[in-house]
Amino acid sequence: MRLFSGLLAFLSFTILLNCSKPIATTEEAEAPPTRRELTRKAMRASVWKFVYCLEPGDDEGELVSFLEEVAAAQPFGKRIEVINCDDMEKDSLGTTSFSLFGSRMPTDARELPLKMGEGEKVFAGHHSLHKEDVLLLPYYKNPWSEGNAVAAFYLAEKSNNIVSVLKQEIQGNWDKLFWPNWAYEIHRENGDRIYGSFADTTWAFDHTKDVELKAPNEPVFSEDGLIVYAYDGAVRPEEITAVTEPLQQIQTLVASLLPATKQVYPEVRLYPNLERIGLRQGNMNPIQFDPEENILHVVPTFLKAGDLLVDIQTWLPFLADLPRAQVQGEFQREAVAVVQQQVAEQLGQAHKARFHQALRLHEIGILALPNQDDPSDYILEAKARIAAAMVGLLPADKLPAAIAGYIAGKKLPPKKTDLGNAPTLASKTMPENKLAGMTFAHEGYRVHNGYGGEKIKPSLDSLSQLNVNSLAIVPYTFMRDPFKPTTLFIPQGAGSENDWATICSAREAESRNWFSLLKPQIWVGGGHWPGSVDFENEEDWDAFFQNYTYWIVHYAALAERHGIDGLVLGTELVNTTVKHPDQWREIIRKVRTVYGGQLTYAANWGEEFEKFAFWDDLDAIGLNSYYPISTGDAPSDTELEAGAKRWLDMAAEVSRKHNKPLWLTEVGYRSVEKAWVQPHEEAGEKAFSAIDQARCYQALWTAAGKTPELKGAFIWKWPSYIGYDGGRRATGRGFTPGGKVAADRLADFYGIWE
Repeated sequence: MRLFSGLLAFLSFTILLNCSKPIATTEEAEAPPTRRELTRKAMRASVWKFVYCLEPGDDEGELVSFLEEVAAAQPFGKRIEVINCDDMEKDSLGTTSFSLFGSRMPTDARELPLKMGEGEKVFAGHHSLHKEDVLLLPYYKNPWSEGNAVAAFYLAEKSNNIVSVLKQEIQGNWDKLFWPNWAYEIHRENGDRIYGSFADTTWAFDHTKDVELKAPNEPVFSEDGLIVYAYDGAVRPEEITAVTEPLQQIQTLVASLLPATKQVYPEVRLYPNLERIGLRQGNMNPIQFDPEENILHVVPTFLKAGDLLVDIQTWLPFLADLPRAQVQGEFQREAVAVVQQQVAEQLGQAHKARFHQALRLHEIGILALPNQDDPSDYILEAKARIAAAMVGLLPADKLPAAIAGYIAGKKLPPKKTDLGNAPTLASKTMPENKLAGMTFAHEGYRVHNGYGGEKIKPSLDSLSQLNVNSLAIVPYTFMRDPFKPTTLFIPQGAGSENDWATICSAREAESRNWFSLLKPQIWVGGGHWPGSVDFENEEDWDAFFQNYTYWIVHYAALAERHGIDGLVLGTELVNTTVKHPDQWREIIRKVRTVYGGQLTYAANWGEEFEKFAFWDDLDAIGLNSYYPISTGDAPSDTELEAGAKRWLDMAAEVSRKHNKPLWLTEVGYRSVEKAWVQPHEEAGEKAFSAIDQARCYQALWTAAGKTPELKGAFIWKWPSYIGYDGGRRATGRGFTPGGKVAADRLADFYGIWE
């Protein structure tokens, strides 16, 4: 049987791509549409075809059933027709965008990136395809069309393999068929995977950005039923020991309490870093248990002493025989918490720290709030630990009944025992040195190039060359409508600003002895900004502050557990702070109960900063400064410096009044002409100018050097990976100073700012 029969020799496309829309010219208007334009058009299409095309003998049953299931779900609201390629008119493939699934191709394609040779099949001129490989190519220029259509290809010698891979990768989230992370994926029978990208300027595949995942052939540890595999290369002996010893200890503890439990270990798979577990699992938690496969996934290099021993996920496989123990949600957590409470002394300091955090969260009433749509793992864990403690320390022979009661949902009446009080938090001291900071922007969404990817290391190394010593990390939530209160989601998927990716960036800052500042923000839809958030009645205001409190306390708990130095309580929420300062004071009280680091608020320049009423409750004066420093077309350097000094003098007066250090929680200038006029504005039709950007920074630093109250500045902004946008940071009109004259000005000032 011939694989993918009918494919023609590979021809590279040379359609230029511009990732941002340029100023239109006559010549550009006549240019063919870019790859991004075509794929976005395809995503918006309301009608789509799923075409299946099979070799003789390849049973269509499972594939067709699968395609009809996806079509019925109407991903992205599309109306999808499932059709056999043999039932289509030859010309109809060239008149629409479609997805093709199967083991062969229709004939007469003009251009396809698969080279066929005698016994050889090479994809994109680089990857030889094996017999059991599954190739996913979600968007490509339609090879039957002379127009502006795209096609997707899901190909394998056996169509059932396509179904298996797609179910494994995106089961239930079929939108990903139209919103892929990769230009292509190759899935191999042995578990290896290859993820690839397009070049930024053409339809050609950029193999310099390929990501290859390697599956293990043999276990790295096998003893008494405990089997460990290591993905993506070698693993050090101490990493294996750091995983196997806690698992053996947990098995012993559970067996001593619940002798009826089977003494069976889960299969363990180790990953070298968060990036790799995220690419494999779609989740960046360094400890993950899959109950269906009985597999425990672990990133040993990311764990600290005691983490594996006390984490709820680690214990789940050892309680799997209990009734309903594999039910998702509170039953799992509470069953583990009850057992851990019984053996707390053996679990040591790590368990105490987590229980003390639970007590603090309990004290501020956050555990009594209803669960959010995307609940906090820290708050859910705290609920379980408090519930377990309320049962009291039961005799060992009573423990199975207590666990069974929890799992069955028949909770035992809590004993009237004093849970105790958590020790007072150790407060971090205000840093003595100036915070020469940068805002670190999560600009990659394919796991490997965002906050938790390995590319952040060279990106932060490049900041070291600019004498940066502080890093602001910005996980976003979202409000669709600024006038309707809603729960604020906490990102969880791999590739997002999820908790573990956020922690990863903070730890990289810590490893460089930098100050870390966690700055959670709300992205507001509909062309609005945080300053738009406002409500007409007290009921909506109360709902907003309840949701906001839950969300920000989550980040306070995260920051405390992982030693993040500073926390920004809010950013540019102008109407909320001006109209309801007492609500914010209550938030501050609750946050201080669970977090011992430095607290500030990032007030927007202008009205919010100048009317802000509760600086005395915070540790630093936070200002997002985009004040104009001149309105002229050609001001002198002296005039620009005077403009910067005017608003710095005003901010310094606030600092002196409240005896708090002044931090510029955001400050920056675009590389556009006359960047000094309205620094916050979009680039629009403004021309590129690295010199005007650099002059603004020079004026800022000259004025800053004469402002002793200024103790910190966080430049907006720096991408989470270097080489973003095909290296066009040096010519782009954005805020990033990288590759521009402004970077030299920044390095010079930060190098002497003490």
